[in-house]
Amino acid sequence: MSSLLWQVRSRTEIAMAKPWAWSAVASLVLLAAALLAATQGVAGLSLPGLFAVLANADEPMHRVLWDVRLPRLICSAGVGASLAIAGLLLQTTVRNPLADPGILGVTTGAGVGGLVLLIFFPDLAAALPFAAFVGGVAAVATVLALAWTNNNNVGPLRMVLSGVALQAMLFAVIALLTFAYADRAPAFAGFTVGSLNGTGWSDARILAVPTLAGFGLACLMIRSLDVLLLDDASAGGLGLAVRHTRMIAACVAALLAAGAVSVAGLVSFVGLVVPNGMRLLVGPTHGALLPACAIAGAALMVLADTVARTVLSPLELPVGAFMALIGGPYFLYLLWKKLS
Repeated sequence: MSSLLWQVRSRTEIAMAKPWAWSAVASLVLLAAALLAATQGVAGLSLPGLFAVLANADEPMHRVLWDVRLPRLICSAGVGASLAIAGLLLQTTVRNPLADPGILGVTTGAGVGGLVLLIFFPDLAAALPFAAFVGGVAAVATVLALAWTNNNNVGPLRMVLSGVALQAMLFAVIALLTFAYADRAPAFAGFTVGSLNGTGWSDARILAVPTLAGFGLACLMIRSLDVLLLDDASAGGLGLAVRHTRMIAACVAALLAAGAVSVAGLVSFVGLVVPNGMRLLVGPTHGALLPACAIAGAALMVLADTVARTVLSPLELPVGAFMALIGGPYFLYLLWKKLS
């Protein structure tokens, strides 16, 4: 039995009893987080005041809500959902709970693709999500190639180590390009630590396409993803083209990560924390797990961004660094648990 199935085995009865109840709880948390994000800031609002301002376009705060807070709220929710689903797909693809778009270098590869486009082809800025997607797919392919063992399987530890090494090299590429072409990418320092500062409706539109497309493709793969949790022989015996399915799932994960990176920069650990947490609550079947991860990822990112921009107001913390403080210790715990 795979490690992902073993991880949730002791809680199967609880999870299967009411798998959708946890999605409902996550939805309520997301709603509360959205209201908090809309009302908190340099200019605070009460909840009744929020609806009054939204209903009256002549209110001075109306433009702040409509042009600043609302698009940032939508972007943070979309980024969180995208990274959570991408992490789930990668964990299922390699049957390893340590998999994450950041740890495996997917987000960093997407960042390199986006940076190269902005520096050398600035007139093609509209193609940023595509360039990030190409970089993310290249990173996935590289990690899988390095982690592939002689018995045609993916070595979990080799995969994590390959991802960490690739991420370090790609970060070095980003640092060198940013230093050498600082005049062409003045805002890329914020990109490397992950930030939603300054996002608007144009960013929300950029994010919408890969997020909705990736979620739709993942939903079409639900049955294949469930079968992929079995060992290769059993999955192949059920008629699944294992390698083909793995590559498709990895490409969908790269698409989702690319959309998130093109808007928020390099945000890590959302794809690690959310799928592992929701798998314990909902169970391993993707029919319930996929939407639960999307909702929980959106809620976590909205909360993290709200805290990052308000805890030291008017100073704003980068949300990527804030998420690393949360996800880093959790990753170390999972790594210790897996190797002990």
